[in-house]
Amino acid sequence: MKCPESIEELHEIENMLPLCKIELYNQAKARIETGAAKSVSEASRQLGEETGRNPETIRRRIQEGQLCEDAQLAELSGTDKHRPANEQFRTSFTGDNEWYTPVEYIKAAREVMGTIDLDPATSAFGQARIGAANYRTLENDGLSIFWSGNVWLNPPYSQPDISNFIKKAVAEWNAGNINQAINLTNNFTDTTWFHLAESAAALICFTKGRIRFEKPNGPMPGPTQGSVFFYFGSNKNKFREIFGEFGFIR
Repeated sequence: MKCPESIEELHEIENMLPLCKIELYNQAKARIETGAAKSVSEASRQLGEETGRNPETIRRRIQEGQLCEDAQLAELSGTDKHRPANEQFRTSFTGDNEWYTPVEYIKAAREVMGTIDLDPATSAFGQARIGAANYRTLENDGLSIFWSGNVWLNPPYSQPDISNFIKKAVAEWNAGNINQAINLTNNFTDTTWFHLAESAAALICFTKGRIRFEKPNGPMPGPTQGSVFFYFGSNKNKFREIFGEFGFIR
């Protein structure tokens, strides 16, 4: 192939290059799993706005990227044609839906609280880095147990899971069952669950930049929004000192 001879020719070639179908699929899937988009169409629109390309073309390439049949596309959107229309897939704590928190934030949480006594929404693999004294996974539901001590929580970000875990955290805190807790979520400030957490937390750290969550084989694609750490407890000066390195505290 000969080299382009002008800027116009270069642009023409660029426009002919397709976006990577697998990468588009992964980006759309990540947005849906985190709640940034509720459907393939919404994720396609977001990606189209960010790349300056036709959202319909992107939606088609997302489907082509995984050779999506109706069932696969339904799974990506959170529904299944074999399930009731109003029943969502629960975001799993393991496998492709798991977003592991980078170790530096776990170390920071442990430095503030002293210990991590409970992680109620995790996986066995995640505990290799978190090392909570007690933990729960999808198989032994963390919402059904009594919470106590110092709690680390990075809940699944799909609905209704994130709302249910935040409600549980606030209820256990208000009941006096928790000594301290640090909850890591996305910064969806318009949601009911965010306002509930904000009403009970002693401090909140809004991250500067976006956390690059990880998988066993490496970092995830960059998230579409920033994150926050909600702190519940009396060790506010320590939280300011440690988490002030990650963003601003209010």
